[in-house]
Amino acid sequence: MEFMKQKLIIFLSTIILFTTCSEKKKVESFHPIDGKDLKKTVDEALWGSEKANFNLSGLVQSKTPSPDNLNGVFIDSTEYQKDKKLYSVLIESPNPLYNALAVYDKNLDLYLQDNSLNGNIVTKWQSYSGKKYLVASEDFLSKDFLKLSRISLYGFVNSKFYLLFRTFTKFDKAGEVSQQNLKNVDSYRIVTQINADKKSKLNNVVDTFYFDASKNKYISSQDTFKNFIMDEISKADWKLEKPELLEATLEQPAEENDGNNDKDDKEENKEEIPQKKDDVTVIPKGFQIWLNSDWKAPVSEPITDYLISRLDGYKYTNAKLGAQIMVIPLPEGSTSAQFVKYKFGKPTKGDYKVRQTDLMEIENYKVQFFEHSCEQKSYLLLLKAPVQTYDKFKNLYNNIINSFFVEC
Repeated sequence: MEFMKQKLIIFLSTIILFTTCSEKKKVESFHPIDGKDLKKTVDEALWGSEKANFNLSGLVQSKTPSPDNLNGVFIDSTEYQKDKKLYSVLIESPNPLYNALAVYDKNLDLYLQDNSLNGNIVTKWQSYSGKKYLVASEDFLSKDFLKLSRISLYGFVNSKFYLLFRTFTKFDKAGEVSQQNLKNVDSYRIVTQINADKKSKLNNVVDTFYFDASKNKYISSQDTFKNFIMDEISKADWKLEKPELLEATLEQPAEENDGNNDKDDKEENKEEIPQKKDDVTVIPKGFQIWLNSDWKAPVSEPITDYLISRLDGYKYTNAKLGAQIMVIPLPEGSTSAQFVKYKFGKPTKGDYKVRQTDLMEIENYKVQFFEHSCEQKSYLLLLKAPVQTYDKFKNLYNNIINSFFVEC
């Protein structure tokens, strides 16, 4: 009997030792990525690897061109703490809809993703006042002939990575050039100086952008150069031959503008109230929603906005409002908690149940989820609207939200 006990002890010890060694081997086999590994992963995702794209937190959209049809994929890195690196990934496409800028660490943890960059893009890591920033510079056209340049600064605030600052830096109208240069950047303010023709009122004008901790952005009450450029764009009334780069494109993420604007959009800017048009009902299979004709026909595509993992759904966009409505059918047998990290309130009573999250402010958007459930069907309705115009069109959004229902 004692002999059997000894054999059992030896057997269990062997299993524990093997398991421990296996776990140790797994840990030791972990290989943090470097620039070459990251480039390979991005290329694989662009060629259609779902696993690679999952590891990149869904960086590549379903219709993003393959590497052969892109302007380029650019990887850069910087040390932001001792023995710690950040990697930037820039995907530049001929169609700005598919431009993407992302920041990862060696474990492929995503720190930031920005899909709002246009034209020819250059990124670099740069230090200002001892603090590291990722700087993106863009050159693009508006109204066929107006040459614009813009700069964006991304950096850390309380261990999170944000788009902190974005402004125009150059305006070229038929050879008449005005420029805005960064004179000083620190944690509290950014000072710029505008250089223009000596006769121009803009020449030598200084503007100051103060850091707003509530928005994690540098903001100027004047924003002189931007207002000057927007005024010039609005006054341009010549016949256009190329797809127009509107203010909606300049201010909102590229995913909200596919570059094929309707002829009537030429007069728009984000401050205008959308013209009243006849309401239309858009009825994809399984649900109904009332939208007017300012909203583009729904695009069926994978959706990742504010989700833990991507889901197929329908995306409606309104270029005039810079807003999106997304309708996402949940896989049968699943729950919202598997895909949405935000807390929902209590559902309504009855067979048809509706519940919703709080209205949240995330970066520059008002965001809210609604869940509609009946029988075996569950749908998510996602509202994404610019903060600066949300209150102005709140009734419009509420009417759309209230019009939605699932066909049970």
